[in-house]
Amino acid sequence: MLPNSHIAYTLAAYQVAKDKLKNVPDVDLRVLALAAMGPDLIDKPLAAVYFYRRFKSAVLFAHTLIVHLALLFVTARRLPRLWPYTLAFLGHAILDRLWFFPDTFYWPLRGWRFHVWTKQGSEQSDIKLAYLYAFTRRPELWGWELGGLLAGIWFIYRNQLYRPSQLWRLLRTGRIQSYDNYGG
Repeated sequence: MLPNSHIAYTLAAYQVAKDKLKNVPDVDLRVLALAAMGPDLIDKPLAAVYFYRRFKSAVLFAHTLIVHLALLFVTARRLPRLWPYTLAFLGHAILDRLWFFPDTFYWPLRGWRFHVWTKQGSEQSDIKLAYLYAFTRRPELWGWELGGLLAGIWFIYRNQLYRPSQLWRLLRTGRIQSYDNYGG
């Protein structure tokens, strides 16, 4: 999934939770967006520096179940105020459907290897062409990306981010002004 869709789905889910549930804490939406991209922000640089040559994968440690469980444990026991950010990080695994890549998701339980990006597998052997290959050979990905686009449009409309003052406030503070009836 492309980064913009990870972020859009996460921000939309947070907004729905905020609208429908009680006691959803206010968060810095900039940090929430980074948390939604957390596994990629950790693994992609590691792959670029060293691990891609060794494992032929850019989906590494931060995409594993063990990291997600450890993060859940630490958040639940020590840092409960970080729950929204933790859920955004975990949401990345759901949106990537990592259970379809058991060598990575269940690492190291299935061995010390990660999901290999090959022409026969889900991606391209050249990491630079991975998204091009995936989107030309796996048309179902377009549906996920369209959903992300729609979630992003809804979030922008819901929070009136088409207004420069609202967008600037979000970029500057990480917060949005609440509109109960979409009024100003």
